[in-house]
Amino acid sequence: MIYHRDNPFIAHLKFRKRINGQESDKNVQHLVFDMSNSGISYKCGDSIAVLPKNSESEVAEVLQLLKIAPETQVNLPFLSEKISIFSALMEYLCITNLSDQFWKWFAGIKANPDIGLFIEDKILSSDPEGQVLAKSYSLLEILKKFDGHCKTEPNELVSKLRRLTPRLYSIASSPLVNRDEIHIVVGVVSYTNAIGNKRNGIASNYLAHGINIGEGVRVFTTNSMFALPTNAESNMIMVGPGTGIAPFRGFLQERQCIRDKGGKVGKNWLFFGDRNYASDFLFREELLTFKSTGVLTNLDLAFSRDQENKIYIQDRIWERREELWSWISNGAYVYICGNASKMAVDVENTFRRIAMELGNYSESQTNEFFKSLKNDRRYQKDVY
Repeated sequence: MIYHRDNPFIAHLKFRKRINGQESDKNVQHLVFDMSNSGISYKCGDSIAVLPKNSESEVAEVLQLLKIAPETQVNLPFLSEKISIFSALMEYLCITNLSDQFWKWFAGIKANPDIGLFIEDKILSSDPEGQVLAKSYSLLEILKKFDGHCKTEPNELVSKLRRLTPRLYSIASSPLVNRDEIHIVVGVVSYTNAIGNKRNGIASNYLAHGINIGEGVRVFTTNSMFALPTNAESNMIMVGPGTGIAPFRGFLQERQCIRDKGGKVGKNWLFFGDRNYASDFLFREELLTFKSTGVLTNLDLAFSRDQENKIYIQDRIWERREELWSWISNGAYVYICGNASKMAVDVENTFRRIAMELGNYSESQTNEFFKSLKNDRRYQKDVY
Protein backbone atom coordinates (compact mmCIF):
# COMPACT_ATOMS: atom_id res chain seq x y z
CA MET A 1 0.00 0.00 0.00
CA ILE A 2 1.32 3.42 -0.96
CA TYR A 3 0.24 6.17 1.42
CA HIS A 4 0.10 9.83 0.45
CA ARG A 5 -1.87 13.02 1.02
CA ASP A 6 -5.05 11.62 -0.55
CA ASN A 7 -4.60 8.18 0.98
CA PRO A 8 -3.00 8.60 4.43
CA PHE A 9 -2.36 5.88 6.96
CA ILE A 10 -4.26 6.21 10.24
CA ALA A 11 -1.53 5.94 12.86
CA HIS A 12 -2.63 5.75 16.46
CA LEU A 13 -0.97 7.99 19.00
CA LYS A 14 0.90 5.68 21.35
CA PHE A 15 2.81 8.08 23.59
CA ARG A 16 3.09 11.82 24.24
CA LYS A 17 5.17 13.62 26.81
CA ARG A 18 6.48 17.11 27.33
CA ILE A 19 10.28 16.84 27.32
CA ASN A 20 11.29 20.30 28.46
CA GLY A 21 10.75 21.85 31.86
CA GLN A 22 7.51 23.48 32.92
CA GLU A 23 9.51 26.61 33.73
CA SER A 24 10.58 26.95 30.09
CA ASP A 25 8.74 29.49 27.98
CA LYS A 26 8.54 26.85 25.24
CA ASN A 27 6.55 23.62 25.10
CA VAL A 28 8.28 20.71 23.36
CA GLN A 29 6.53 17.37 23.01
CA HIS A 30 7.85 13.89 22.20
CA LEU A 31 5.20 11.84 20.35
CA VAL A 32 5.18 8.22 19.22
CA PHE A 33 2.91 6.83 16.49
CA ASP A 34 2.04 3.16 16.24
CA MET A 35 2.80 2.09 12.66
CA SER A 36 1.93 -1.60 13.10
CA ASN A 37 0.39 -3.20 10.03
CA SER A 38 1.08 -0.12 7.90
CA GLY A 39 3.75 -1.74 5.76
CA ILE A 40 5.55 1.60 5.91
CA SER A 41 9.33 1.48 5.97
CA TYR A 42 11.54 4.46 6.67
CA LYS A 43 15.17 5.30 7.14
CA CYS A 44 16.90 7.68 9.51
CA GLY A 45 16.57 11.22 8.20
CA ASP A 46 13.16 10.71 6.59
CA SER A 47 10.13 12.77 7.60
CA ILE A 48 6.56 11.98 8.50
CA ALA A 49 3.79 14.18 7.13
CA VAL A 50 0.87 14.87 9.46
CA LEU A 51 -2.52 15.99 8.15
CA PRO A 52 -3.73 18.21 11.00
CA LYS A 53 -7.22 19.28 11.99
CA ASN A 54 -8.47 22.75 12.82
CA SER A 55 -9.89 23.71 16.19
CA GLU A 56 -13.36 22.22 16.66
CA SER A 57 -14.59 25.24 18.63
CA GLU A 58 -13.31 27.65 15.97
CA VAL A 59 -15.05 25.77 13.17
CA ALA A 60 -18.29 25.69 15.16
CA GLU A 61 -18.13 29.44 15.72
CA VAL A 62 -17.48 30.11 12.01
CA LEU A 63 -20.58 28.14 11.02
CA GLN A 64 -22.64 29.84 13.70
CA LEU A 65 -21.68 33.29 12.40
CA LEU A 66 -22.49 32.24 8.84
CA LYS A 67 -25.75 30.62 9.99
CA ILE A 68 -24.83 27.39 8.19
CA ALA A 69 -25.89 24.06 9.69
CA PRO A 70 -22.83 21.86 10.46
CA GLU A 71 -24.34 18.87 8.66
CA THR A 72 -24.78 20.78 5.37
CA GLN A 73 -23.22 18.73 2.57
CA VAL A 74 -20.54 20.25 0.29
CA ASN A 75 -18.30 19.16 -2.55
CA LEU A 76 -14.52 19.26 -2.40
CA PRO A 77 -12.71 18.70 -5.72
CA PHE A 78 -10.23 16.22 -4.27
CA LEU A 79 -12.87 13.99 -2.64
CA SER A 80 -15.14 11.60 -4.53
CA GLU A 81 -18.13 12.03 -2.20
CA LYS A 82 -19.84 14.92 -0.49
CA ILE A 83 -19.03 15.58 3.15
CA SER A 84 -20.47 17.86 5.81
CA ILE A 85 -19.21 21.42 5.82
CA PHE A 86 -18.16 20.86 9.44
CA SER A 87 -15.84 18.02 8.37
CA ALA A 88 -14.60 20.05 5.40
CA LEU A 89 -13.57 22.97 7.61
CA MET A 90 -12.20 20.72 10.36
CA GLU A 91 -10.12 18.29 8.32
CA TYR A 92 -9.46 19.60 4.83
CA LEU A 93 -9.49 23.40 4.50
CA CYS A 94 -7.29 26.17 5.86
CA ILE A 95 -9.26 28.73 7.85
CA THR A 96 -6.33 30.79 9.14
CA ASN A 97 -4.03 31.85 6.28
CA LEU A 98 -6.50 33.01 3.65
CA SER A 99 -5.63 33.22 -0.04
CA ASP A 100 -5.76 36.21 -2.37
CA GLN A 101 -8.56 34.37 -4.16
CA PHE A 102 -10.53 34.34 -0.91
CA TRP A 103 -10.00 38.04 -0.27
CA LYS A 104 -11.06 39.09 -3.76
CA TRP A 105 -14.18 36.96 -3.45
CA PHE A 106 -14.90 38.22 0.06
CA ALA A 107 -14.79 41.83 -1.17
CA GLY A 108 -17.73 41.03 -3.40
CA ILE A 109 -20.07 39.94 -0.59
CA LYS A 110 -22.98 42.35 -0.99
CA ALA A 111 -24.57 42.23 2.43
CA ASN A 112 -22.41 45.04 3.77
CA PRO A 113 -20.57 47.62 1.61
CA ASP A 114 -18.05 48.11 4.42
CA ILE A 115 -16.59 44.71 3.59
CA GLY A 116 -15.70 45.77 0.07
CA LEU A 117 -14.23 49.04 1.31
CA PHE A 118 -12.13 47.19 3.88
CA ILE A 119 -10.73 44.87 1.24
CA GLU A 120 -10.08 47.69 -1.20
CA ASP A 121 -8.41 49.89 1.40
CA LYS A 122 -6.30 47.15 2.99
CA ILE A 123 -5.95 43.92 1.03
CA LEU A 124 -5.83 45.46 -2.43
CA SER A 125 -3.96 48.61 -1.45
CA SER A 126 -0.38 49.36 -2.42
CA ASP A 127 0.53 49.76 1.26
CA PRO A 128 2.52 46.66 2.31
CA GLU A 129 1.89 47.26 6.02
CA GLY A 130 -1.83 47.52 5.43
CA GLN A 131 -1.80 44.30 3.45
CA VAL A 132 0.09 42.44 6.16
CA LEU A 133 -2.31 43.72 8.80
CA ALA A 134 -5.44 42.80 6.84
CA LYS A 135 -4.17 39.40 5.71
CA SER A 136 -3.50 38.50 9.34
CA TYR A 137 -7.22 37.92 9.82
CA SER A 138 -8.37 34.33 10.03
CA LEU A 139 -11.77 33.34 8.70
CA LEU A 140 -13.23 33.54 12.19
CA GLU A 141 -11.63 36.92 12.89
CA ILE A 142 -12.87 38.50 9.67
CA LEU A 143 -16.38 37.13 10.22
CA LYS A 144 -16.40 38.60 13.72
CA LYS A 145 -15.30 41.96 12.32
CA PHE A 146 -18.38 42.01 10.11
CA ASP A 147 -20.62 40.05 12.48
CA GLY A 148 -24.05 39.34 11.04
CA HIS A 149 -23.30 40.79 7.62
CA CYS A 150 -21.62 37.87 5.85
CA LYS A 151 -23.79 35.46 3.94
CA THR A 152 -22.62 32.91 1.42
CA GLU A 153 -23.52 29.61 -0.12
CA PRO A 154 -21.65 26.73 1.59
CA ASN A 155 -20.15 25.36 -1.63
CA GLU A 156 -19.02 28.82 -2.65
CA LEU A 157 -17.26 29.34 0.66
CA VAL A 158 -15.35 26.06 0.57
CA SER A 159 -14.30 26.68 -3.03
CA LYS A 160 -12.44 29.85 -1.95
CA LEU A 161 -10.43 28.28 0.86
CA ARG A 162 -7.01 26.70 0.50
CA ARG A 163 -6.54 23.05 1.19
CA LEU A 164 -4.84 22.29 4.52
CA THR A 165 -1.25 21.36 3.84
CA PRO A 166 0.52 18.43 5.52
CA ARG A 167 3.10 19.35 8.14
CA LEU A 168 6.45 17.58 7.91
CA TYR A 169 8.32 16.43 11.01
CA SER A 170 11.79 14.90 11.02
CA ILE A 171 11.60 11.34 12.30
CA ALA A 172 13.35 11.06 15.66
CA SER A 173 13.88 7.30 15.73
CA SER A 174 15.72 4.50 13.96
CA PRO A 175 13.82 1.66 12.25
CA LEU A 176 16.45 -0.75 13.61
CA VAL A 177 15.28 0.12 17.12
CA ASN A 178 11.65 1.15 16.56
CA ARG A 179 10.43 -0.97 13.64
CA ASP A 180 6.70 -0.44 14.30
CA GLU A 181 6.92 3.08 15.67
CA ILE A 182 7.74 6.55 14.44
CA HIS A 183 8.89 9.17 16.94
CA ILE A 184 8.74 12.93 16.40
CA VAL A 185 9.60 16.08 18.35
CA VAL A 186 7.10 18.95 18.21
CA GLY A 187 7.60 22.52 19.37
CA VAL A 188 4.12 23.82 20.18
CA VAL A 189 3.56 27.14 18.40
CA SER A 190 1.66 30.04 19.94
CA TYR A 191 2.03 33.70 19.01
CA THR A 192 0.26 37.05 18.73
CA ASN A 193 -0.63 38.03 15.18
CA ALA A 194 -0.44 41.47 13.59
CA ILE A 195 -3.92 42.48 14.77
CA GLY A 196 -3.10 41.59 18.37
CA ASN A 197 -4.92 38.28 18.67
CA LYS A 198 -3.42 35.09 20.08
CA ARG A 199 -2.91 32.47 17.39
CA ASN A 200 -1.99 28.82 17.85
CA GLY A 201 -0.08 26.78 15.30
CA ILE A 202 -2.56 24.41 13.67
CA ALA A 203 -0.52 21.21 13.50
CA SER A 204 1.52 21.56 16.69
CA ASN A 205 -1.51 22.33 18.84
CA TYR A 206 -3.52 19.56 17.19
CA LEU A 207 -0.77 17.08 18.06
CA ALA A 208 -0.20 18.44 21.56
CA HIS A 209 -3.79 19.07 22.63
CA GLY A 210 -6.26 18.02 19.95
CA ILE A 211 -5.93 14.24 20.12
CA ASN A 212 -5.87 11.66 22.89
CA ILE A 213 -3.68 8.61 23.34
CA GLY A 214 -5.06 5.84 21.18
CA GLU A 215 -6.74 8.14 18.66
CA GLY A 216 -5.83 8.02 14.98
CA VAL A 217 -3.81 10.61 13.08
CA ARG A 218 -3.63 10.81 9.28
CA VAL A 219 0.01 10.43 8.23
CA PHE A 220 2.35 9.37 5.45
CA THR A 221 6.13 9.28 5.21
CA THR A 222 8.39 11.15 2.81
CA ASN A 223 11.85 10.07 1.72
CA SER A 224 14.69 12.48 2.32
CA MET A 225 18.18 13.03 0.95
CA PHE A 226 19.10 13.86 4.56
CA ALA A 227 20.53 10.47 5.42
CA LEU A 228 23.24 8.60 7.26
CA PRO A 229 26.50 7.90 5.38
CA THR A 230 26.30 4.67 3.39
CA ASN A 231 29.46 3.56 5.21
CA ALA A 232 28.64 3.19 8.91
CA GLU A 233 32.31 3.73 9.76
CA SER A 234 32.26 7.31 8.46
CA ASN A 235 32.55 10.02 11.08
CA MET A 236 29.66 12.44 11.59
CA ILE A 237 29.37 16.02 12.87
CA MET A 238 25.76 16.84 13.81
CA VAL A 239 24.44 20.33 14.60
CA GLY A 240 20.92 20.24 15.99
CA PRO A 241 19.80 22.90 18.48
CA GLY A 242 16.28 22.79 19.92
CA THR A 243 13.90 20.52 18.03
CA GLY A 244 16.67 20.13 15.44
CA ILE A 245 17.87 17.27 17.66
CA ALA A 246 15.12 15.05 16.20
CA PRO A 247 16.89 13.24 13.32
CA PHE A 248 20.12 12.92 15.27
CA ARG A 249 18.37 10.94 17.99
CA GLY A 250 17.55 8.45 15.23
CA PHE A 251 21.10 8.59 13.85
CA LEU A 252 22.57 7.79 17.26
CA GLN A 253 20.02 5.03 17.95
CA GLU A 254 21.00 3.38 14.69
CA ARG A 255 24.72 3.56 15.34
CA GLN A 256 24.25 2.25 18.88
CA CYS A 257 22.25 -0.68 17.49
CA ILE A 258 24.85 -1.49 14.85
CA ARG A 259 27.60 -1.42 17.46
CA ASP A 260 25.59 -3.55 19.89
CA LYS A 261 25.31 -6.20 17.16
CA GLY A 262 29.08 -6.27 16.71
CA GLY A 263 29.35 -3.85 13.79
CA LYS A 264 31.82 -1.00 13.47
CA VAL A 265 30.65 2.61 13.48
CA GLY A 266 32.42 5.90 12.99
CA LYS A 267 32.91 8.64 15.54
CA ASN A 268 29.98 10.95 16.24
CA TRP A 269 30.07 14.58 17.37
CA LEU A 270 26.90 16.42 18.39
CA PHE A 271 26.43 20.13 18.94
CA PHE A 272 23.21 20.80 20.82
CA GLY A 273 21.91 24.02 22.29
CA ASP A 274 18.87 25.90 23.50
CA ARG A 275 18.07 28.54 26.11
CA ASN A 276 18.65 26.92 29.52
CA TYR A 277 20.39 23.71 30.58
CA ALA A 278 17.96 22.97 33.40
CA SER A 279 14.77 23.29 31.36
CA ASP A 280 15.68 22.92 27.67
CA PHE A 281 18.19 20.08 27.41
CA LEU A 282 16.02 17.80 25.26
CA PHE A 283 16.60 14.04 25.64
CA ARG A 284 19.29 14.82 28.21
CA GLU A 285 19.46 11.35 29.76
CA GLU A 286 19.54 9.64 26.37
CA LEU A 287 22.29 11.89 25.04
CA LEU A 288 24.39 11.50 28.18
CA THR A 289 23.95 7.73 27.89
CA PHE A 290 25.11 7.82 24.27
CA LYS A 291 28.13 9.76 25.51
CA SER A 292 28.87 7.32 28.32
CA THR A 293 28.67 4.28 26.02
CA GLY A 294 31.06 5.93 23.57
CA VAL A 295 28.67 6.06 20.62
CA LEU A 296 28.69 9.83 21.03
CA THR A 297 32.37 10.76 20.89
CA ASN A 298 31.92 14.48 21.58
CA LEU A 299 28.94 16.38 22.98
CA ASP A 300 29.24 20.17 22.91
CA LEU A 301 26.47 22.24 24.48
CA ALA A 302 25.43 25.87 24.14
CA PHE A 303 22.72 27.21 26.42
CA SER A 304 22.39 30.85 25.47
CA ARG A 305 20.72 32.22 28.61
CA ASP A 306 22.66 30.44 31.33
CA GLN A 307 25.22 33.25 31.50
CA GLU A 308 25.28 37.01 31.06
CA ASN A 309 26.88 36.86 27.63
CA LYS A 310 24.80 34.70 25.32
CA ILE A 311 26.58 31.69 23.87
CA TYR A 312 25.19 30.13 20.73
CA ILE A 313 25.91 26.89 18.96
CA GLN A 314 28.06 28.61 16.32
CA ASP A 315 30.25 29.93 19.14
CA ARG A 316 30.92 26.36 20.32
CA ILE A 317 31.70 25.33 16.76
CA TRP A 318 34.22 28.14 16.44
CA GLU A 319 35.82 27.20 19.78
CA ARG A 320 36.38 23.64 18.52
CA ARG A 321 37.43 24.68 15.03
CA GLU A 322 40.84 22.99 14.96
CA GLU A 323 39.52 19.52 15.82
CA LEU A 324 36.46 20.04 13.63
CA TRP A 325 38.65 20.95 10.68
CA SER A 326 40.68 17.81 11.25
CA TRP A 327 37.51 15.71 11.19
CA ILE A 328 36.22 17.41 8.01
CA SER A 329 39.60 17.17 6.30
CA ASN A 330 39.61 13.43 7.01
CA GLY A 331 36.20 12.74 5.49
CA ALA A 332 33.64 13.48 8.20
CA TYR A 333 30.05 14.18 7.19
CA VAL A 334 28.43 17.42 8.41
CA TYR A 335 24.68 17.58 9.21
CA ILE A 336 22.66 20.64 10.21
CA CYS A 337 19.03 20.51 11.35
CA GLY A 338 16.86 23.33 12.66
CA ASN A 339 15.88 26.91 11.94
CA ALA A 340 16.66 27.93 8.38
CA SER A 341 16.50 31.70 8.66
CA LYS A 342 18.99 32.27 11.47
CA MET A 343 20.73 29.23 12.97
CA ALA A 344 21.57 27.39 9.74
CA VAL A 345 22.96 30.57 8.17
CA ASP A 346 25.11 31.40 11.21
CA VAL A 347 26.40 27.82 11.46
CA GLU A 348 27.28 27.60 7.77
CA ASN A 349 29.06 30.96 7.93
CA THR A 350 31.07 29.65 10.88
CA PHE A 351 32.09 26.51 8.98
CA ARG A 352 33.09 28.72 6.07
CA ARG A 353 35.25 30.85 8.39
CA ILE A 354 36.92 27.69 9.65
CA ALA A 355 37.70 26.58 6.09
CA MET A 356 39.14 29.99 5.21
CA GLU A 357 41.26 30.23 8.36
CA LEU A 358 42.49 26.68 8.81
CA GLY A 359 42.37 25.57 5.20
CA ASN A 360 43.89 28.86 3.99
CA TYR A 361 41.15 29.05 1.38
CA SER A 362 40.13 32.16 -0.49
CA GLU A 363 36.43 32.96 -0.71
CA SER A 364 36.17 31.34 -4.14
CA GLN A 365 38.08 28.27 -2.94
CA THR A 366 35.74 28.05 0.06
CA ASN A 367 32.76 28.17 -2.29
CA GLU A 368 34.23 25.33 -4.34
CA PHE A 369 35.05 23.32 -1.22
CA PHE A 370 31.49 23.50 0.10
CA LYS A 371 30.09 22.78 -3.35
CA SER A 372 32.22 19.62 -3.40
CA LEU A 373 31.07 18.62 0.09
CA LYS A 374 27.44 19.03 -0.91
CA ASN A 375 27.91 17.10 -4.16
CA ASP A 376 29.46 14.24 -2.19
CA ARG A 377 26.56 14.34 0.32
CA ARG A 378 29.07 15.18 3.05
CA TYR A 379 27.30 18.44 3.92
CA GLN A 380 23.55 18.07 4.42
CA LYS A 381 20.85 20.33 5.82
CA ASP A 382 17.33 19.64 7.06
CA VAL A 383 16.06 23.13 7.83
CA TYR A 384 12.66 24.74 8.28
